[in-house]
Amino acid sequence: MKKQTETKNRDSSVWKVLTQSVLLGVAVISANAAGGRCPPNIATSSIYFVPHLKDYCKTPTPCKDFKKEVRMQGSGTIPGNKLLTYNGKTMSLGDCDTAFGASGKCLIPFISVAADARYYSMGDVIQMPGMKGKIIPLPNGKKMVHPGFFIVQDTGGAIRGKNRFDFFTGSFGVDDSRNVFGIQGAADTQMADVNDCVERKQFTVVRRGSANYEKSLLAIENSLSKSTSGVVVATAKESTGGGVR
Repeated sequence: MKKQTETKNRDSSVWKVLTQSVLLGVAVISANAAGGRCPPNIATSSIYFVPHLKDYCKTPTPCKDFKKEVRMQGSGTIPGNKLLTYNGKTMSLGDCDTAFGASGKCLIPFISVAADARYYSMGDVIQMPGMKGKIIPLPNGKKMVHPGFFIVQDTGGAIRGKNRFDFFTGSFGVDDSRNVFGIQGAADTQMADVNDCVERKQFTVVRRGSANYEKSLLAIENSLSKSTSGVVVATAKESTGGGVR
C-alpha cells in the first residue's frame, strides 16, 4: 500500500511539472505573439539595413552572398541607381539614396522603423525619450542629434506585435562599428538585441492626427535639417502616407 502511494505521489508530481512546463511554454508563445519578448511599454528591437552590391560581389552582377543579404534585409542597392528587392525585382531609386519602405517613401537612417501593420499605420510616430539627444553618426558622414522620435514607414514578416520594431540604419550593417544601433553600439544606443529589454527603450505612440503629431514631425525635421540634405527632410514631411520589404 505504501509503495502504491509513493508511486501515485511520484506520478502526480511528474504530471504537475509537465503541466507547468506546457503552460509556461504556452505563456511564452502567447507573449511573443502578442508583443515580443519585452514588456508592452518597452520596445522589442532589432535593426535592418540596405546592403550595397559592391560590398559583397567582385563584379556588377549580383552574387550569392549579396542575394542572401537582400533576402534577409528586404532590398539592396545595385549599379545604375537601382534597388534589388527580396523577390528579385529591380526598381529605380530616383531621388532616394537608401531604400523604399512599405509606405512607398524613402527610408530615413535611424528614424524609419518597421512595425506590425495590424497595430500601426504608415506615418505613426514612436516616441522614445531615452534616445533624445543621443549623437548619431549617419552613413553620409554627418551626425544627427536624435529627436527621440521615429516614423513607422515599413513592415516586415517577422515584425509581429505591438512593441516589436525593426530600426532602419541605412547602409550600416548590424556589426558595423559605426552603427550605434548595432551590436558594437554603446549600451545607451544599442537596438540590435531583441532580448535587451532595458528601460531606455520605453516608448509611447503618437498617432497621425493626434494633438502632438505635428509637433513630433517638426522635431524630426529639425534634427534632420541640421545634418542631412533637403531631399531627406522632404521625405520626413511626406512620411504620413502608405514598397519594399
